[in-house]
Amino acid sequence: MVRPSLLVLYSLLLAGPATAQTPKPAPGQVAAPMGFKWQLLPEVKAAMLLPYTWSYKAETSRDAQAYFLTRERIVPGGQFQTGVSLNVVRQMKAKSKQSAAAYAQAFSASSGRKAGQQVLGQESKVQGPLRLYGVRYRVTGGAAGAKIIQQWAIANTVTDTFYLLLFESPEKDWPQAWKLGEEMIKQLRLDAGV
Repeated sequence: MVRPSLLVLYSLLLAGPATAQTPKPAPGQVAAPMGFKWQLLPEVKAAMLLPYTWSYKAETSRDAQAYFLTRERIVPGGQFQTGVSLNVVRQMKAKSKQSAAAYAQAFSASSGRKAGQQVLGQESKVQGPLRLYGVRYRVTGGAAGAKIIQQWAIANTVTDTFYLLLFESPEKDWPQAWKLGEEMIKQLRLDAGV
């Protein structure tokens, strides 16, 4: 049996060198940068960097698998201010009547364009079977003030899987928070077979 390759979105999501020094990895493993550990997302055969002081939570619904890696601890029914969320929906066409690629493109095209939102930048990229649509936008009107969201709508055109990857933080905290978020996003590991 051939094992599907593991896709590293580093070069496509965010171009730029890693600034953290990393210890040597154990044989067969990639070391996490200083201040991070690897958080496995076993249901979707993925992995993300998790800052040591952050929290992790996974949730499963009928249609999706969701993961939250957050600066604040998430309590039931709670929300967070700074962190990453990853939602994974398999068999997108059966659930939305659109392929994962069409859904990702349409989802991205409408992101950051509602009342109280402002698009700050967008881009699209292709990596093998993945189609990536990125949007960074500002949201005003929240109780904690404005926040910035970096969103990637990702489609696997072979498996028809849709990924929604978000990093968000209050605007006042964005420069410092994005240092962690950027590293987390660029080091995301996705299995091409999912």
